Amino acid sequence: MPRKAPTAPQTTIRGTPEPAPVTQQTQQTPPKQKTQTAQTPQTPQELDAAYFARLIDERMEQTREQISTLTAVIREVTLAAKDIPADDEHDPEGTTVSVERANEVALLAAAETSLLDLMEAQERLNTDSYGICERCGTAIPTARLEIRPETRFCVECASVRRR
Repeated sequence: MPRKAPTAPQTTIRGTPEPAPVTQQTQQTPPKQKTQTAQTPQTPQELDAAYFARLIDERMEQTREQISTLTAVIREVTLAAKDIPADDEHDPEGTTVSVERANEVALLAAAETSLLDLMEAQERLNTDSYGICERCGTAIPTARLEIRPETRFCVECASVRRR
């Protein structure tokens, strides 16, 4: 909406400007700004960097533990597969072991990717670029960062990327 230009002050008969009438709107010092709600993204300056540093560290530790657990499970499944005959076609357990191993390997790959994303988020936090959408440059809402501290995109841009 275009901004209205202020009108020139009215002059009196003697040529001196008449003071502008005092209205309720002119009595307010600055125009009222929007109050922040849970839906309004906070700017990166308002983010609690120490809180998000702890959150990222906790998630990294959890992910490292998950990687360690998955690695141990894959090792066990691989060792167990050595005792099973190589003839998967006639062995009812053969396909189950290979499917289980494939699932664990996929989970391990996802956990490793998550750890890398968390490490990149930690780097962005250290370089003061954390909490800014890499696609549109707007602030990412705090609630989204709390759920996915490794996120690089706001909700809108993340949904565009998935299409």
